[in-house]
Amino acid sequence: MKILQRIYEFVELISNIMESYTTSLFLTEETDTESLVLYSFHSLSGNIKKDCKVRSGEGIIGWVFREQKSVLASYFDKRDATTLKFYEKDEDIKSLVAIPLPKNYGVLCVDSKKSYVFTEEKEKILRQMSQIIVSIIDTEKEINEKNILENLLILSFNINETIVNTITKNEFSKEFLQILIERLNLEAVVFVDEEKFLYSIYRNKNKNIFKEFPYDYFDQYSLLGWVLKNKKQLFLEKVSRNEKSFIINKDEPFENVNNFLCIPLTSKKNKNSGALALVKKADDKWNPKEKKTIILLSKLFFKEYFNKK
Repeated sequence: MKILQRIYEFVELISNIMESYTTSLFLTEETDTESLVLYSFHSLSGNIKKDCKVRSGEGIIGWVFREQKSVLASYFDKRDATTLKFYEKDEDIKSLVAIPLPKNYGVLCVDSKKSYVFTEEKEKILRQMSQIIVSIIDTEKEINEKNILENLLILSFNINETIVNTITKNEFSKEFLQILIERLNLEAVVFVDEEKFLYSIYRNKNKNIFKEFPYDYFDQYSLLGWVLKNKKQLFLEKVSRNEKSFIINKDEPFENVNNFLCIPLTSKKNKNSGALALVKKADDKWNPKEKKTIILLSKLFFKEYFNKK
């Protein structure tokens, strides 16, 4: 999960205003709304568990999220700070306030090594700050959504240009894959026209490498082979590199296979089949609008592909 600089700076501001030992911000995971991840924090401790995850209802953070109620513990009752989940060792925490974020976004928590430092007035202040955090997140989402839509419009325009300006199947395929890898910031794209051609383009040391493989390089037991056989779309967040998990061949040059999307392609006119596989960068998730647009453009590509020489 990418950390927004504005949120990190705001969490630091909260920490200074509240004079906390640690200020921690937990947000729900995109793929699991019952899990919270430590998104950002500012702390005087060197024992923060940066990859901390908390389930709904688990510990104080999880309880605040599940019940959507704040906790004001003026005296922490000498409990071990590791019960808060984000400390790896006890830190002698003596008081804390945890606030649920609006819209079930997560939990904001501040703690202190002093007793009775957090009042109801400070709890109200923290609640107002939680509203600002949600506002920042919503604004960023709107900006990202706008950027995605603009990028998809440019992508569609570029592909239409390629349809008009290319003559051969080889040239058309190369241009199409090149546009996809650049516009969608991909690690790799692979296109297979069943029983005839196999093209790929991938990043290697910040360079795009285009390859045309002989068809006998294609392994029918690959992920692409499964899609061709079953005529079903396949999406995997992470592909483990082993003898059974590869895109086209176990000796393929592709690395960092994350957010793998493979689309089956069919041509009613020629009764041909094909498939298009796309690999995103590690932390770059597929946006629903991106997936929908890619599916439509892929079908258009396969239709036009057979009009080329």
